[in-house]
Amino acid sequence: MAFFFSLEFLLRLRSSQERQEQARLQHVAQRMHTAQARCVSLANERVELENKFRVELEAGMAASEMYVHLAARSGLDTTEAEAKRALAEARKRWNEQRAKFLQTRRDREVISSIRDRQHQEYIIQQERREQQQIDDLFAMRRINQNG
Repeated sequence: MAFFFSLEFLLRLRSSQERQEQARLQHVAQRMHTAQARCVSLANERVELENKFRVELEAGMAASEMYVHLAARSGLDTTEAEAKRALAEARKRWNEQRAKFLQTRRDREVISSIRDRQHQEYIIQQERREQQQIDDLFAMRRINQNG
């Protein structure tokens, strides 16, 4: 029975660890979604910049305007590259954290399964003892009636 209670403590500990890993996973997932949104936003900004450039080019563009456009495009290229690196890092961290969370969950499920199985065995043994006591009582009653 003491082993069952130590399993109960271990199960609580594993459940707590699982919740912590799940919270970390949610945090990393939020960072990944933020990075994805940033990449989408920058891609939309690039489309707008290129459309504006085409319109201005067709209308006639001064050299200074071309220089401003090229500088803006260069800055956008740098920002997009940084955003893509951040997204790749966030995905990598999400995959790592997901693996940690899943391992923690499996560990908790194993302990839970062992605890449940031992509890069921304890109940079966308890029922056997109770039945044995009833049988012994019935046997003693028969002996007293016959004797």
